[in-house]
Amino acid sequence: MNRHPIKYFCLFVFFFLEISGCAYGPERMAKTEIFEPRYAETLDSLVPELMSEYLAPAVGVGIIEDGKIELVKVYGDNQKGHKAPQNTIFNVASITKPVVTAAILKLVAQGEWDLDEPLFHYWTDPDVANDPYAKLITTRHCLSHTTGFKNWRWDEDDGKLKFNFQPGTKFQYSGEGMEYLRHAVESKFNVGLEQIVQSLVFDPLKMKDATMGWLQEEDIARFAKWYDTRGNLHTTNYETKNINAADDMLLTVKDLLLFGNAVMHKKIVHGALYDEMVKPQSAINDKLNQGLGWVVYDQLSNGEYIINHDGGDPGVVTTMILFPKSKNGIVIFVNSDNGASITNNIVKNIVVNGMEVIEGLHWDTHIPKPIEMDDAHLEKYVGTYKTNRDFSIGFHIEGHSLYTDSSVFPKVKLFPMASDEFYPLPFELYFKFVETDGEMKVQLLSSSRDIEVEGVRTP
Repeated sequence: MNRHPIKYFCLFVFFFLEISGCAYGPERMAKTEIFEPRYAETLDSLVPELMSEYLAPAVGVGIIEDGKIELVKVYGDNQKGHKAPQNTIFNVASITKPVVTAAILKLVAQGEWDLDEPLFHYWTDPDVANDPYAKLITTRHCLSHTTGFKNWRWDEDDGKLKFNFQPGTKFQYSGEGMEYLRHAVESKFNVGLEQIVQSLVFDPLKMKDATMGWLQEEDIARFAKWYDTRGNLHTTNYETKNINAADDMLLTVKDLLLFGNAVMHKKIVHGALYDEMVKPQSAINDKLNQGLGWVVYDQLSNGEYIINHDGGDPGVVTTMILFPKSKNGIVIFVNSDNGASITNNIVKNIVVNGMEVIEGLHWDTHIPKPIEMDDAHLEKYVGTYKTNRDFSIGFHIEGHSLYTDSSVFPKVKLFPMASDEFYPLPFELYFKFVETDGEMKVQLLSSSRDIEVEGVRTP
């Protein structure tokens, strides 16, 4: 699903999310109940069950309620066999982007940077130096994902950065755009972006464990290592060797709550610039828009709006959902490839209109109403399927439901919407089973119902 970064496949569609919401109407409203009563008790019973079900070692949850940080809790082991401290340090993946955005907008507010000045005045990537579009790209394009770049240059066949369309004309999520902006900022100020973020965001907000680099030796034991779809430790090197404006920021649950609360209270970005930040700058789909650094969603039935950003890398799934009118918010970190099922189940169970939030942020259409299906029917689809993408995906029954099993696709619970078609809650993807000449096949369909992957059940 390329409409925004919800990629959770290592080999093909490593779904991760990235999205948010928009600000209209009065700054304060009649009290809106965002969280279910006794949500803390619900979390204490729910989260351990989800961790067991989805093989996740650690889950961090933070709650902002009525403008105050009310809950910070980390469950499980940040490294298997090592109980996670409450100040566990997580890699938050693409949640790096809104934090960097805040620093950039602070520079704009101070008159040291301009949203619409062409970046070629300070830097041009060598790959696009001869492209006339390089003279057009601005900070606004980078922060609103309208640069024309793919997410990463290695997504191009030749591995080189190129414009897919004229900057400013449409949405296309791009980490490269954030990195392009970093190079321009560093060139003008002759200082690393990490120092700018430290001085303008981390230090003022007392985000004492937040860093864009790797950890000090004494802090490494607090780091949440990354685990795969089957609960095994990823072999990836965890150390952040290079500063990246789009990815790999390290911080604690409390650090991100401090940031989110400051955003909602307009302590970093305020006035007309805040309005610009949460204003739709580009359309992700018919109901979801991209602001500056945030995805914005303003169609909640309770009159609230959301600003949100998600993060996803191998072994990392994170989300931050803020409700600025009522000054409420939730942060969830999971150190597992299966984290999306956990984050969405938490939202579903403790946010009053949780399913509406999930649908608004992660679905182009509507979440189907599941139908009843007995185990005998589910058994028809059990087995391992070899796909045309050089990986296998299995389906098995747990507790009267069908679940996926794969080394590269996350474990998800599948809800039946027809006798031969299923969907997972976290993202709009459909699994359709087709039997032809006694051979069972599975198709993975995108939100547009295009076939993304096909598989044949092996004997």
